Amino acid sequence: MPDKPASSAAFTYLGIDVAKDWIGIARAGCKTTQRIANTPAAIQAWLQTLAAQPIALAAFEPTGGYERTLRRCLAEAGIAFARVHPNEVVAFRTRRGVRAKTDALDARLLAEFAEQALARRGLQPLIEADETLRDLVARRRQLVAMLHAERCRVATTTQPAVKRTLDAVTLALKQAVDEIERELHAHIAECPPLAAIAKTLRSLKGVGPITVFTVLGELPELGRCTGKEIASLVGLAPHAQHSGKSHRRAVTGHGRPGVRAVLFNAARCAIRHNPVMRDFHQRLVNQNQRPGKVALVAAMRKMLITLNAIAREGKPWSHADASHADA
Repeated sequence: MPDKPASSAAFTYLGIDVAKDWIGIARAGCKTTQRIANTPAAIQAWLQTLAAQPIALAAFEPTGGYERTLRRCLAEAGIAFARVHPNEVVAFRTRRGVRAKTDALDARLLAEFAEQALARRGLQPLIEADETLRDLVARRRQLVAMLHAERCRVATTTQPAVKRTLDAVTLALKQAVDEIERELHAHIAECPPLAAIAKTLRSLKGVGPITVFTVLGELPELGRCTGKEIASLVGLAPHAQHSGKSHRRAVTGHGRPGVRAVLFNAARCAIRHNPVMRDFHQRLVNQNQRPGKVALVAAMRKMLITLNAIAREGKPWSHADASHADA
C-alpha cells in the first residue's frame, strides 16, 4: 500500500463491514452508509460506481472467510485494500470514546481508521494466496481435528454400540483426509511454479509435505519478505516487554496459527534428524541455558527464516547460504 498522498482531499477511504449475506460500506468523513449484497455481481456493480472517485484504500476486518468475495473483487478492480486486525479496531474505538456498536458505525470507524492510521504506515499491498490450496489446507486441518477427537473418544468408551459408531466415523474421516491430501498433491503437481517451490522447500530436512502445503497455502508472502518480517507475520518474532524498571520476558503470538502448528511439528522432527537444527537447539539449551520451549520456538523461527530464504532464492537448502537468511 503506498504512502498517503500529499493531498488526500481527492481520494476516498472506505470502511467495509462484512457479514455473511451483505456488506456495509462507509466513506471517511461521510455519515451515511450503504449496504449491498455480499455477492460478486453486487460488489462488481458497486465498484463500477466508484470509477469517478479514486479510492486510496479500503479497509475491512477478517470474518472467517465471508470477506473472500470482496477481496477478490477489489483485487480485480485494482483497488488497494487492507485486512485490519480486530484488536486494532477495538483500540481505535476506545481512543475515540465510542461505546455504541452498530454495523453502520463499524463501517464508519473502519473508514476513519483507514484514513487516519493505515494511510500513514506505508504498508505493502496484501499478497493473495492460491485460493484452492488455501481451502484444501484449511479443510484438511478441520478433518484432522475431528479425526483426533473421535480417536480420543474411541480410546475411552466401553460400550460396543458406541464404539461401532465411533469406528465408522473414524474410518470415514480418515478416508476424507486421504482424499484431501491426494487433491493437495494433484493441485501442486498441476502448477509447475508451485511444484518447483514445493520441491525446494522439501530440501530442508524436517520439512514434510503437510508443512509445504500449509506455508504455500497460508503464507503467500514467503520469499517476498525479510526474515524478520516473515517471522512477525507468522507470530514467531519475540516482542520486548520493558517498561521502567519492569523487564518481562519477550513473548510471541498472533500471526498465522496454522503455519505455527506445522512448524512446531517440523521443528520437533528437525532437532532430532537435521544436524544443523539439532546443533542450534542444543546450543540454546546447553550453552545459553534457554528453557526447552523457548529453544523450540527459536528453532521454529530459524526454520521459517530458512524456508523464506529458500523460496526467495529458488535454491535447495544444501545450496542456500543460511548466514544471509535475514536472521
